[in-house]
Amino acid sequence: MTRSVLPQARVAELVTRVGAGPCGWAVELGRAMAEHIADEVPYLAIDGIVQELHKGCEAVALAAMAALHDEQDFVMADVPEVLLGPAEVVSRGVGVEHMLRAIHVGHTFATRELWDLCEQLPDDERRFAAMRRASELMLGIVADLSADMAREFGQIKQAWLASANAARMEVVRGILHGDAVSVERASRVLGYDLTRHHVAFVAWADDLSEAGATELEGAVAELLRASGCTASLVLPVGDRRVWAWGSGVRRPPALPVGGTHRPSPEVRVAAGLAAPSLDGFRESHYQALEAARVGMMSPGHRWLFDYGELDVVALLSYRIDLAREFVRRELGALAGSEEAIVTVRTTLKCYLDVERSLNTAAERLHVARNTVAYRVQRAEELRGEGIHVRRMQLQAALTLVEELGETVLPGKFTTR
Repeated sequence: MTRSVLPQARVAELVTRVGAGPCGWAVELGRAMAEHIADEVPYLAIDGIVQELHKGCEAVALAAMAALHDEQDFVMADVPEVLLGPAEVVSRGVGVEHMLRAIHVGHTFATRELWDLCEQLPDDERRFAAMRRASELMLGIVADLSADMAREFGQIKQAWLASANAARMEVVRGILHGDAVSVERASRVLGYDLTRHHVAFVAWADDLSEAGATELEGAVAELLRASGCTASLVLPVGDRRVWAWGSGVRRPPALPVGGTHRPSPEVRVAAGLAAPSLDGFRESHYQALEAARVGMMSPGHRWLFDYGELDVVALLSYRIDLAREFVRRELGALAGSEEAIVTVRTTLKCYLDVERSLNTAAERLHVARNTVAYRVQRAEELRGEGIHVRRMQLQAALTLVEELGETVLPGKFTTR
């Protein structure tokens, strides 16, 4: 279940109980459902929210599949990810009506997919029974989700409006949206000089980890100091995400070479590029959001995602469905996930990175020169054409796979 965005232990338990095939189908259904909702309800297709949307959709799809398999009722307690959404949307000014519409859009999409699955049953009686059971289950899910979502949203919004961060976030939203703002007034409300060079950070915690806003703020504060910032603005956004900006007096802030000591394993941080004034405040933030988007898809072990290093990957992966098709088209059989193919693909990427020097690639990979030559030849065989053909596209596809892994490789399960 490499495409799952939920804790692997929980997915593994469901695989044992329900089976790999149904769970794989549900994981892909959750992904497709989240993409459809994001298209239909664009208010939710923004950083931080769309990721929680994906987790919630997958959790519901898996829980629904388990309920159908076990012939039991859907239990809200089994999908805690669903109610994480309100904590992310309230501080962004997104209304509850968009959350409720998302539930109904998702219901329509999932019901259609379930009916298509039921229609594959050969026996009429079993087919009609399965469709009736699926319809009853989905209607119950919509009723429960709508009631719990409205209640959770109301509680969180009330607490947010009473907090000191609400006024600051309102000013920040205006700047990010490009509204005409008074720099002097905004600086006073934020307690942060907006006329300097700014570098932006986005920090987040892994799925359902115990790392909260305080720990995230600590990790960001360390990076701000290491980057030479003498002033900072730090805003918690939901329960497991922090936005931050830092500025320097004598020179623009810069990420330290080699980073800083790693925070707790659950914490990830993305950084934009330093730039001046209000435009720089806004641009660096959006760059950090793009780096964070890449970071949330990346299966690697890094914790710091610098837009300056990931700008090409961010641009190429803006539409992940198109990126996946691009990788499949450019790499052919070289896009496989088997260990032998991964080794050949990694060798080819290294070989191209060092301007096709067999000796340098061999040194970097700690293998013999002839081994590199053999693997490059094997890569061409798997791809079906030489590495000189569409060289730029080939290297771009290899870069996407290196950073995003299974996210851009062909999937085993599909919903249609």
